[in-house]
Amino acid sequence: MQHTPSDWAPLQPILQHILLSHSDGLSEFDIFQILKAPPYELFSQDALQNPLSMFQSHFILFNALYQLADSWVETEMGGLDIHCTCIRRLPWQAGQYGIVAEDNLRAYYLDWENLKDTNQSQVEDLLNNFWDAFSGASSTANDNQMTLQQALDLLNLSSPFSGQRLKQQYRKMLHKHHPDKGGTQSKTIELYKAYQTLKSAYKD
Repeated sequence: MQHTPSDWAPLQPILQHILLSHSDGLSEFDIFQILKAPPYELFSQDALQNPLSMFQSHFILFNALYQLADSWVETEMGGLDIHCTCIRRLPWQAGQYGIVAEDNLRAYYLDWENLKDTNQSQVEDLLNNFWDAFSGASSTANDNQMTLQQALDLLNLSSPFSGQRLKQQYRKMLHKHHPDKGGTQSKTIELYKAYQTLKSAYKD
């Protein structure tokens, strides 16, 4: 995967076409499915298969989205609502985008050095923080006691297993039961508790 801005310049007009064709918006996952398929094939089929390539693909996409958002404001096409679960065009309203509040995420994704300087270990830390936030569980969500067997059952795991296997299964179950996928907040918190219980009990 190439990592220079010029290599990914064609991504902005493609994203504009996709987003203008889907007025209700698309999730980041949906956009990747479109970009991996013909006629675009901008990302490989395994672009999201390991943490580092997932981060790199995500960064490249969000870099293009924030550049596109700036372009739309400059040309008065509208705004762009950018979230992992829904990316959509917002209608133009005169004066609405004149004063832009400081946006740390925008600044992060528009700085290409953040892509080049992030290594595998840092990606793992970022992903752990992301999945904790994705679960919707607070830092005190594991206060209630859960037995090891209850945790294993919730995550559909059996002993023995590696730390990597635990992470993969937790993220798989969390994605499956997330409210955006038809699940419930209480279920994702239970999964978070199960993950924390097993992470504490089993060390690589």
